[in-house]
Amino acid sequence: MFFIGIFGIQPGKKEVGEGQGICPSCEAFDRYVVDEVYTYLHFFFIPIWKWNRRYFVRTRCCRRTLELEGDVGRRIASGERIQLRPEHIVRAQPGAQGEACPNCGSVLRPDYRFCPRCGSQL
Repeated sequence: MFFIGIFGIQPGKKEVGEGQGICPSCEAFDRYVVDEVYTYLHFFFIPIWKWNRRYFVRTRCCRRTLELEGDVGRRIASGERIQLRPEHIVRAQPGAQGEACPNCGSVLRPDYRFCPRCGSQL
């Protein structure tokens, strides 16, 4: 019973980059933020190992959250400046998971009206 509180697995989110350019969704010129969403194992709330890393771009102009290709997201997270293009976006198939909450980045199902993690209205 002692080990239950020491180790844990949780979802995490970290802002890894920002930039400006033409929005790959609505083609307006505006700013965007790139988030890394992952699952991690922690020991006394100290992250030990991260996996299932995915990258999302949040746009200001059309207020959408779009999933990026993994390679493009890793390059942005490493500090490289990349001009986002529509081919860098991974579109979620209708009915599939992949949309992210614009507030916390949690993966959502298409039929959700509120985020189950942070409670924000979608």
